[in-house]
This record gives sequence, structure tokens and C-alpha cells, in this order.
Amino acid sequence: MRHVFFILVVFFVGWWVGGREPAPVSAAGGPPDFTQVVQRVDPGIVRVTVRSSTASQKRSRDDGVGAGFVVDAGGLILTSRHVVSGAQRVVVTVPGHGVVDATVVGQDPATDTALLRVNLRGLTVVPTGNPRSLRVGQWVLACGSPYNMPNSWSVGIVSGLGRSNVGVGPRSIADFIQTDAAANLGNSGGPLLDGDGRVVGVMTAILSRTGGHQGVGLAVPIDVAMQAVARMRGGTAASRRPSLGVRVRALSSAADIPAGLLVTGFDPGASAQASGVQVRDVLLRADGVLLQRAADLQRAVWARKVGDILRLVVQRGGKRFEVRVPLR
Repeated sequence: MRHVFFILVVFFVGWWVGGREPAPVSAAGGPPDFTQVVQRVDPGIVRVTVRSSTASQKRSRDDGVGAGFVVDAGGLILTSRHVVSGAQRVVVTVPGHGVVDATVVGQDPATDTALLRVNLRGLTVVPTGNPRSLRVGQWVLACGSPYNMPNSWSVGIVSGLGRSNVGVGPRSIADFIQTDAAANLGNSGGPLLDGDGRVVGVMTAILSRTGGHQGVGLAVPIDVAMQAVARMRGGTAASRRPSLGVRVRALSSAADIPAGLLVTGFDPGASAQASGVQVRDVLLRADGVLLQRAADLQRAVWARKVGDILRLVVQRGGKRFEVRVPLR
């Protein structure tokens, strides 16, 4: 009886102090709160607007408005190439600095990225993460300028990894990140971030039958995009991408070899073919990196420069050997 009386007293006191209404309680396992991530990263994300373009240029699918983010505090901003391609004047809206003119430092069609420079210093750099550590189902955030509304945030999950041949965006990319975070016209060039606020991709395209968000957004992995940034900063000579000229596909899980890429063909003048690689060879490693997907080989090649030597471990029949291929 005394036990029941104690429970009633505690209940009554709680009801009285709470103003006769129970205090809200966060449900365990509920959605995370990203407010601190947004507050920390938002100053480094910009709106990109094309004020004028060449007469022959078709209006981009983002209608001259996109997003970007700061990759260097000295005034370098990464965005999507298709947003600024052909532009005669580009302006960016930087939080805390207003609208400023930007110059296009370089453009990389292979990754649909472009590098801009503004005459500002001390900008907030958005930190980069590791896209290869992503897992399907993981929380991600997207930020951009959908319908010309700058610094608009959305949240979703990683819906898929290693997407290729999707029919949109830079078709040479073999490793798109797919997300269901809301993306619309104006999100291109904006960052896709992990739950800690680190950029893992650059939003570049959506798959949609209506032109608006239908749950399928695609981002270029940030490590691939930052390779493009290094080339664009190096000038025209450095911006040319190296190539093996080889066409490959991943081995099926039923193959005798647990990993590797089957050579299915070559481009005209392929350096790999000239170096002795043959159709139906299996490429096991590139510069020591295990090859499991076409994206692994693409990353290894794009990390190099034209004229560099790429070391391939090749299996042909029951023999394994190394082939040194000069990149063209």
C-alpha cells in the first residue's frame, strides 16, 4: 500500500509541475538531428547563377542556376560544368558576403565539374569525406539552390553505389552515388554530405519523368571530383585525362577468380593493347589496388597523369604477370 501511495505522489507532482501536460519525449531510435551539421557547413555552400551566356548555348537543365561549395579558403569553388558551360558571366551568392562575380578556372567534361574563383579570402571550406566508405542505407544530406532558393537542405539515404550507364550526366563516370535525398532543378553542383557534414559527392543529375524530384539523384564521388580539381588548378596542360583505352566488365560471382575485370575490347590506339594486354585477359590489380569494379580501374587511371606508367597485374589462362602500360 505504501508503495502504491508513493507512485501516486510522484505522478501527481509530475503532473502539477508540468502544467498538467506531459513533457515531450524523444523516441529512442528516431531520426537524427542535423542542425549542428547544417550550421557548421552552410557558410561554405553557395548559389551559382549564370547572368549571360553565348547565343548558341542551349539553356541548361538547371536554367542557369545551380550550387557549389568552397574547396579552398582563398576563393576556389567547385560546381557542375553544365551549370556554367558557355557562360559569359557567372556570379555566386556567398553566405555572409553577398553576390560576387566569379571566373571559371577550368572545366572537366568527364566528371561534369567546373572550378570557379572569387576574389574573397577566409571562406569556409566544406570538409571532404571518403565516398568509398559509404554503405547503402546510410544517412546523407544534399544542399543546393532548387528553383533558385539558395542553401536549401534535404536529407535521405544512400540508395545505391557504383551506378553507371544510367543515361544521364557524365557518361564516363563508372561509380555514381545514388540517393533519395530531394534534388530538383538548381541542385546541380551542390554537395552530398555524410551524416558528419563531410562531402562525399557532387550532385550532378536526377532521373525523373516530370523534371522534378522523384527519388533518384546521382552524385559524382568527391575523390573523383577532387582529382578533377587538381587538374583544373594545374592549367590546360594538366587537365587532359589519361586513358588505358580498355573496355572491361566485372567478373560474375560464379567465376573461378574472386575479383578482377575481364577485358572485353579496346578503343582505337589503346595503350593497353599496344603493351600486350589481350581480350579475355583478367586485370587483377592496378598499381597494387585490387580491381573489383570498373570504377576501381577508372580511379587508378585518373589518379595518374598522361605519360605515367600504370602497373597492371594480368591473368591469362593459369599464368599471372605484370604489364607496364604508358598512359596516353
